[in-house]
Amino acid sequence: MKIRAIKTIFFSPTGTSKKIVQTIAEGANHSFPFKHIDLTLPKHPTNVKASENELTIIAVPVYSGRVARLAKSRLKEISGNNSPAILVVLYGNREFEDALLELKNIAEELSFNVVAAAAFIGEHSFSTVEAPTAHGRPDKSDLKIAFNLGKSVIKKLDNDEVSSDIQVPGNFPYKDGMKNLPFTPIVDTDICTECGECIEVCPTGSISLNEGIQFNVDTCILCCACLKTCPVECISLKTTPMEEKSKALSVKCQTRKEPEIFL
Repeated sequence: MKIRAIKTIFFSPTGTSKKIVQTIAEGANHSFPFKHIDLTLPKHPTNVKASENELTIIAVPVYSGRVARLAKSRLKEISGNNSPAILVVLYGNREFEDALLELKNIAEELSFNVVAAAAFIGEHSFSTVEAPTAHGRPDKSDLKIAFNLGKSVIKKLDNDEVSSDIQVPGNFPYKDGMKNLPFTPIVDTDICTECGECIEVCPTGSISLNEGIQFNVDTCILCCACLKTCPVECISLKTTPMEEKSKALSVKCQTRKEPEIFL
């Protein structure tokens, strides 16, 4: 099958899924046109359709061993048109559990022909300077593996050597995923400049400026995009239950995990 175009589709609040999916695209690129579809923000492309002879690369983060719920709902607006796809999940050096199987089942329901899949490591959303987990991932080694994955898949597609019977780890029924929790990151109002950058990056539109920065606890998904974007570092997990979770992850998830490729 001769590929004529590449499309990346990603949900990436803190940028790790975006970095991997675009690196895979660079490895696969034969100088054809490619398009990036970002599903992260409330105003995102809808009714996206893959084309014949187009390779689609889809990447989403793992939340508690499952595909992030918001990513799942936004992927439902995509049509695969029986075109080939590479699937990627990004997890924070703990476990990806059922997420890759769930993403594969979603993609097949959307009429994608899954020709490769992978689990990569990204810096954990709850990682902090004081309690780092997978700090700096994906790193140069991860990106090299991602680039070579794209290169391998495009070569196999060109030579009609791919199989659509890709097997990935995971269990069905899936494990319970992450539920909305009754708290949010907190803001140090003494140093907040009310610049609004956190509002711009929030995937759910849960942050507003109303006599100071305010969070909607009912819609916040604790992706921590706001925390990692804040230019004055006034947003944190301190004094929330996630502070203890962050510390525990930093201790339990120190051993470096490597990307897993299913091709």
